[in-house]
Order: sequence, then C-alpha cells, then structure tokens
Amino acid sequence: MGRAHAAVSVVNAIATGVGGAVGVDIPVEAAVEVDPGGRGVSIDSATPWGRVEPPERLAGALAWLASMLGLEGGLLVRVRSGIPPASGLKSSSAVVNAVTAALLDAAGERLNAVGVARLGVEVARRAGLTVTGAFDDSLATVAGGVFVTDNPSMRILRHYTVEDGLYVVAAVRGERRIDTVDPEAFRALRGAYERAARLALEGEWLAAMTLNGLTTLAATGWDPLAAELAARALASPGVLAAGVSGKGPAVFAVTRDPGAVREAWSGFTGIVILEAGILGGG
Repeated sequence: MGRAHAAVSVVNAIATGVGGAVGVDIPVEAAVEVDPGGRGVSIDSATPWGRVEPPERLAGALAWLASMLGLEGGLLVRVRSGIPPASGLKSSSAVVNAVTAALLDAAGERLNAVGVARLGVEVARRAGLTVTGAFDDSLATVAGGVFVTDNPSMRILRHYTVEDGLYVVAAVRGERRIDTVDPEAFRALRGAYERAARLALEGEWLAAMTLNGLTTLAATGWDPLAAELAARALASPGVLAAGVSGKGPAVFAVTRDPGAVREAWSGFTGIVILEAGILGGG
C-alpha cells in the first residue's frame, strides 16, 4: 500500500526552475498486486467523480520502476484518489508517489519521504507528466509543510513547517492537461515569478503564494470566472492567500475561516468546492 496527498502551489517553477508547494490533506491511496505469471501493467484509477484513464506512458514508467526494484511478472495497480485530475492540485505527483510507495512496499524496500519524492520525479518524467520535474510538488505530496526547491538540480532550498488551523478551500471546474499549457506564457512573466520565489525563500510563503497565483491567472489567459473567484476569496475574512494553483484551472484560498470562502463562492454554479487542512510538517 502507498499513500500521498494533494498540494497547492507556492511558486510555479516553469519560468525560473525554482518551485514551491505545500501539502493538503486530500488523500490518494494505491495498492499493487504482482502476478508472477503475468505480463504488463494494468492501472485501475478512480476518483469520486468517475474513473480516470491514465496516460499511456505511465504504464511503461511503472514497468521500468518495477524492473529496477526486481519485481517480475505482471502488475495490477489500483488507485483511489480524492483529487480531481488535471486541476492544478498536484494529482499527477500524488498518484505517481502513492504508486511508487506501493511498488516499494511490494518489493520490501523502504525509502524516506525525500527518497520517494526523488523516485517519483523520475517516474513522472518518464511518463511525460511534468514540465519542470516538479520536485517541489513531489515533496509536498508525500510530506507536510512548505517546500521550496530548485527543480532542475532537485535540491531542497527551504522547508517550512505550517501552523495548525490553516485550511485550503479550492474551486475546481474542468481540467487543464499538460499538453495544453504554453510554457512561454509563463516565461514571459519571469520577473513576477522571480519575485514570488524570493518571497518564498525569505519565509514569506503566503505572500509568494498570492503573487504566484495571480501571475498564473495572467499566464493562463486571465479567465474571468477564475479572476472573480480569486477576488471574492481575497476579500473574505480570514483569507491569507489566494490564486490559481499549478497550471490551473483550480482557484484556491488559504484561510483560517473556510466557511467564509464557501459563502463567498456560494453563488457560483458549475464548480466543485473542496476543503481540507494544510499538512503542517511539524
């Protein structure tokens, strides 16, 4: 059995290579059955919103990992995720890390959270699930607290614990697949992302999160509904940060009063609202 969880962005790494994320208590669980007489990898993945068709290359990446771990035969991988897919809430990193942990468990191997995250990045790269390497996302989905990382070199630059009593409320509508994202639109806003990275490295991760979230709103086309959701969240009592997470389309708020954010968003239709605590990492 392997477990991971959702995360939200502190800094998007596409523009600069420096990324940041914080874990959120929305779980993903994976189990692996090894059939010594079988061949190939079969993936059964589902969320509360329906079944998920995994990317074609993920099976090959998992077969590579199984071979490296000495697991021979066919694999049946079962994933149950509470994260809407392709929403910006780090579902790909969470699923990959939960399955990676399950494969390690099946092979009788043990790695700490950082080791699982590093191995998960390699699987995600082989499966074509990441633009940046997403080491920050990978760490945030297996450990608590805020991670700021240099993704090309996979170095942890800062790790902060988070006080109790902080929540993420996220509004999700639709999906945004990685192959629809234009990295150049993010790089055109490099100055703002550099500023967000500096804030995160200085410990001002909530300020970094808002600057990053609004910059990502611009990088992804300034969707009017997303902008309105972010504005309503920022004006709500108890909100400390808000914006777009990942590549979107999810809009989120970090708050001490999740009910106030839900109330601010209550008039909007066609969105799924999720609420969960931030994982502190203490």
